[in-house]
Formats: sequence, C-alpha cells, structure tokens
Amino acid sequence: MNHTKCLFAIMAFVVAMASCSKEDVPEVNFKNPSASFQPSADDQSPEAQLRQQFFQETGCYLLFNDTIQRDSLGIDINGEPRYFVETVDMTYVVGQTSSMSTRYSYVYLATDEQKQQVVGFLKQYILPHFSGKLRPYCWLLVDVINSKASETATPTKPYAISNQRCLAVAANYLLQRERTDAQLQQYAQRILYAVIGQLAVNHSEAFSEFFKVSAPYYNADYSAYGIEGKPTNDFLYSVGLLSSTGAASFPSSTTDLGSYALLVIQYDADQIAQRYASYPLIQQKAALAQEALVQLGYVF
Repeated sequence: MNHTKCLFAIMAFVVAMASCSKEDVPEVNFKNPSASFQPSADDQSPEAQLRQQFFQETGCYLLFNDTIQRDSLGIDINGEPRYFVETVDMTYVVGQTSSMSTRYSYVYLATDEQKQQVVGFLKQYILPHFSGKLRPYCWLLVDVINSKASETATPTKPYAISNQRCLAVAANYLLQRERTDAQLQQYAQRILYAVIGQLAVNHSEAFSEFFKVSAPYYNADYSAYGIEGKPTNDFLYSVGLLSSTGAASFPSSTTDLGSYALLVIQYDADQIAQRYASYPLIQQKAALAQEALVQLGYVF
C-alpha cells in the first residue's frame, strides 16, 4: 500500500513539474536578433519611416526607446499578463563577469518633430566624424539621460553614453530653444568628448603600438618606482602618461587610452606639440592614438 501511494505521489510531482515547465519557460525564438531593432514591416508611422530611412542611409539602427523587445508570454497562474522584455542595457559589456553599479534611465522625445530635429542634428554634426567600424550598431536618441553611479551617488545628466553596440545621445540642449550653428558645433564636440574614449576602448585591439609605450607603468604601484605619495606631472609626462588619479598606482591601459582619445580630438598635432614640447612620449602616443582612430574610421 505504501509503495502504491509513493508511486502516485511521484507521478503527481512529475505532472505538476511538466505543467509548470510549459507555463513558465517561453519557447526559444530563433528570429534574426536585428529584427528587434527595426520597426515592424506593417508600421507606416512617421517614426517608423524615419528609422527605416536612417538605416538605409547610414547602416545603423535608430531607436527612440531603450525597450527593443516586449513579447507576450501569455497569462500567469494569477491571470496576469506576462512579457519577455529586452532593453538596450548601456551597462552591459560582452564577457563581463560582474555587473556595473551605474544605472541609467531616460526621458524620451515627445513628438515626431523633435525626433526629426535630433536626427537632422546627428546627421549634420555627429555622423560625419564616424565611418567604418567605429560607427555604432545603433543610436538611441532621447531627451534626457539620467545616470547614477550608485544608490548614494548624486545623479548626473550626461550628454551621451556608449557601450559596445549602442551610442545614446541626449538632445534636451537642442530642444530648449533655437541654437546658432556655433552652439550646435560646440554641443556636438561635447557629445564626442563624452563617448570617444569609450569607443576607443571598445576597439582596444587597434591600439597595440600605443599601449607598448607606457606598458611597464599600467596598474603598477608608485612605490615600485621609488615614488612616495603621488607622482608629479613632470614624471607622468616623461613616461607618456597624461594623468594618474590612483591613490597608490598608475592608471590602467584603458584609462590611459581614454585620456589620449580625448586629447587628440580636442587638439591638433601642432597644438599637442606646443603643449607638450618637452615630452616626446606624449607626442608619440598622441600620434599613435590619432592614427589608430583614423584607421578605425574616426574623421577629424
């Protein structure tokens, strides 16, 4: 009798688990991932047409919302609708082993007219600087980007942010009032300053010659070079480093690359030569960084 009860209990458990599996595990969808970045074929709205035209002209996808997929999974056991939601996670890095503490949220563009205006700005002032593989997979255009590095950190509103597949641009400055051409060019520079370092880091394999110059110092302790406290700027410049904010060690290679990427879009070669006339390694690394950016597709 006990064996019979045990058999029925096992069968009931298996049936229950099977029913849960059917309800809780969505079917695998093998559709083309890029389809999530495009408007549906039957969407003829002004926004959809703008996004389709942008892709045809640039080869990049265009988004106005960070939600790229929201698929219905039916109804749960309580009768509530369930969805599979995918967003453009700007904190995600391929191969990362831990999550970033920074969190982003967005205020979206409200009208089709605003979207047209921001796309026009992007085409005229930003896109001419990007060609080749430096051009991102997609652009996310929003009104405001809200950033918070941690729960206790003060929120900020960056001009732009980027990761390995997306570059997000905040357009609130453009929409506040009419801007002059000089103001628009200045704002474009701020956007480039905000993202070019990260874009370079995303393609760090192109900067191998650059890294060789100061390689012995990356992440090394100051004490290993007989330095008590922090190194002077003269020492840093002499070994090809623009700065070092670490309390006890030199910057990482990615921090160094980001600094140089910013340097070479702020100043031309003559200005860098004048500014760092006594420091040949800085001039050498600036030239190497600029050369690599050009090869990747950045247009100065």
